[in-house]
Amino acid sequence: MQNANENGLARSWWIFIQERFAPVEHLSMVFFLTLGNSAMGCYLLGVEFQALPFVVSYLVAMLFFFRLRCFDEIKDYDVDLEINPTRPLARGVLTVSQVKTMFLVLTVAELAIVATVGMNALIVHAIAVAYSYLMYKEFFIGEHLSRHLTTYALTHTLVSVLVGYSIVAQNTGLSIELFPLYMLAFGLVNWALFNLFEFARKTYAPEEERPGVDTYSSLFHPLGAGLLSLSQVAFALVVLWYVSGANPARINVLDSVGGILHAGAAAIVLLVSFVYMAKPIAKTAALFRGVCSAYLVIFFLILSYQGLMF
Repeated sequence: MQNANENGLARSWWIFIQERFAPVEHLSMVFFLTLGNSAMGCYLLGVEFQALPFVVSYLVAMLFFFRLRCFDEIKDYDVDLEINPTRPLARGVLTVSQVKTMFLVLTVAELAIVATVGMNALIVHAIAVAYSYLMYKEFFIGEHLSRHLTTYALTHTLVSVLVGYSIVAQNTGLSIELFPLYMLAFGLVNWALFNLFEFARKTYAPEEERPGVDTYSSLFHPLGAGLLSLSQVAFALVVLWYVSGANPARINVLDSVGGILHAGAAAIVLLVSFVYMAKPIAKTAALFRGVCSAYLVIFFLILSYQGLMF
């Protein structure tokens, strides 16, 4: 009976993962996020990139983001019962108690794994974990935040900056106190790209909007939503421009090859955004969401190439 119960629980978690934490999408997205931060962090700080610290930081990042998904499922549970009754928790695939147990186990696992890398990395990751728990508690002002979609997003995506610092600390062994200003600024790239991902995934054509569900396109209209997403592309590139001029070695992150790759990727997002804003229908909105999601991966892929090859 125990084995049957365990098999049933494992099956339930697999259903949850498939539906709420798409394996292929998240494995690839977190991989390039980790590789981009690892490679560029080592490159900018003059530390040799090594495979083992990278593998550790990738595993920790996967656990971290899966834990965030567990957080979100619990926070959204009451709303999902009414609006999204087909989601795993709402239809009883798992219980809230089981998901809470899982995120506690994940927290311990993250900290234990990072501890094997060193105390400097553990301290940085503990800061990221602490911030994520504040997110889970909605910074104790959840009722206020829930009425402001953009503010809610900006405060929650900020955790990506801390995750980036954790990845860099795990790969370099350096304490966050030793991160120069340009390295701290580089972390804002993560924030910009996560904002883009968050803004774009909640941007639709008028025919796709659902009554009572706020989206960026319903709040700011397609034009405003498109410009909001584009602002984050510009923000990420400005950060790279600053990092290029601020580091003592004058490492140009927007050098000839990197600049061309970044410009080309940004130009595609710009073109698709204009198409959506000019003609906001379901087809162009879906294209916009897909391209913006792909841009996040492509951006970190370019950073990975730069950090490893230059």
